[in-house]
Amino acid sequence: MLAPELRAYAETPDRFSVVASGGTVERFMDERVCVIQGLTWASVSSVNVGEYQVESLLADVRGRVPAEKEALWWIGPSARPTDVYEQLQELGLDEPRDGVPVLRVLCLTHEPAASVDVEVSRIDTFEQFVAARELAWDAFATSEVRREKMRARLREEFDGSQRVGTPVGFLATIEGRPAGTALVVPAAHGVFLIGGSTASWARGRGVYRALVHARWEYAVSRGTPALVTHANPNTSYPILCRLGFEEVCTIRRLEDAR
Repeated sequence: MLAPELRAYAETPDRFSVVASGGTVERFMDERVCVIQGLTWASVSSVNVGEYQVESLLADVRGRVPAEKEALWWIGPSARPTDVYEQLQELGLDEPRDGVPVLRVLCLTHEPAASVDVEVSRIDTFEQFVAARELAWDAFATSEVRREKMRARLREEFDGSQRVGTPVGFLATIEGRPAGTALVVPAAHGVFLIGGSTASWARGRGVYRALVHARWEYAVSRGTPALVTHANPNTSYPILCRLGFEEVCTIRRLEDAR
């Protein structure tokens, strides 16, 4: 059974993750909400307000997040009021345009299986960073409009992450060819896995498994041997369950596309 603090971290990682000053990611949080945003995106979680305060909270968040950023709201079982998801829908929020309205929250506290045919290294050059992003955009079928929006900020994003040391990127290769990529965001209780993707030509060759194992080794090296992630039920979820991840809860997502 998971400790209460690890369960809370798994559901709302943005509240606990390391956000270093001087980078390109900033966070606001109080007892009502946690808002974390990068150069082109924003994430809203840990909603905790009264039954009649959802509309004012939405207005407050919109005042903090520029309209051009894609703001996603993450609603877990601890969110209050219990009908906050329905209230946000009535206020104009809709299912995410990425087609993933529900995620499974997973946690792992023991070493997962490795993959012997895949090499994984930390991303520490801009060339690796660009290759990883292009690979991920292909894997997630990212639109060209959105790619151009993010491509214009890649150098700034890379320099910021290198300066503050988070998020930490990994690039998997097979015979020297980029085959997969993933990120990890550290916290006091463990590390949060995000952005895992595999090139279409490399699927079925243990790339995703290798990226998970590399991030486990990273977690162990910093003395926080726990992995948490929010998995797409139709893609990464079955793989992660086979690797031994335990399901914690379900997250529902809404997008505020202004």
